[in-house]
Amino acid sequence: MLDSLFGLPAHPLVVHIAVVLVPLAAVGTIAIAFWPAARRRIGWIVVALAFVAFVGCFLAKQSGEALQNSVKHTEALDAHVEMADGGTVAGFAVFVGAAGVMVVDLIVRQRTARKQPALPLQKQAPMIVGVFAVLLALFGSVRIIQIGHSGAKATWENTKVVSERD
Repeated sequence: MLDSLFGLPAHPLVVHIAVVLVPLAAVGTIAIAFWPAARRRIGWIVVALAFVAFVGCFLAKQSGEALQNSVKHTEALDAHVEMADGGTVAGFAVFVGAAGVMVVDLIVRQRTARKQPALPLQKQAPMIVGVFAVLLALFGSVRIIQIGHSGAKATWENTKVVSERD
């Protein structure tokens, strides 16, 4: 289990992979879904980014489970733990959306280049997959943001921040 990095608890470090890269990959997925020039230039980069984000979600879950037994249990922590089970699903959803856009684009472009007969819905497939990819990207981003917010709340809820004026 991933419990520490550089002598520190791994979870607060690793969680930022998911919190930053899932929404970034989601924005990239939305861009490649409906902008062919972006799809040609950065499409596979977005897929790779989404995959790294998915791995980050998995590592965040693993490191969170390792940390769970060494922190004070509160209602906020229990809520975060319950929500966090869906983090890997959220990261995977963004990856599937990005990969789906690129696979459909690849198939359509190859069939067009080979002058093969069009498949049923071949012209509509990029739009259909694009809409589905955007929905997956939005779901993944919103879920990761909710999980991150609940984790921050669990961490800082009962902590008083002291300012210099106090």
